[in-house]
Amino acid sequence: MLAFAGCSEINDAIDDSINDVAEQALEEGIRQQLDNAGIQLESGPDCSTDLSRDGASLTGTADCGGTTVEGQDVTAEFDGTLSSSGCTGTITVAVNGETVVDDREVPDCSVSL
Repeated sequence: MLAFAGCSEINDAIDDSINDVAEQALEEGIRQQLDNAGIQLESGPDCSTDLSRDGASLTGTADCGGTTVEGQDVTAEFDGTLSSSGCTGTITVAVNGETVVDDREVPDCSVSL
């Protein structure tokens, strides 16, 4: 039983590490999209993910939030696949509820597992 608990803890740590890498990749890509739209962030975006591993890729969703330098709320939603070839699916980013990005790909985003 102790070996099983140890394996479970190792798997949880690996899952946490993979999610951390995915969150960081999405955060950098979203920050780049906002920069391209002329929107500067004061904080964030901070993303939380719900991803499943499928071979060398991750599939699922992410919800992100942040604040612009003007104090406006930023939200981002991703639904798709992250892999070494990119992050594709749907990405929607809104500032104070107004959509500023509605795309099929997060630029400069990739995850190698």
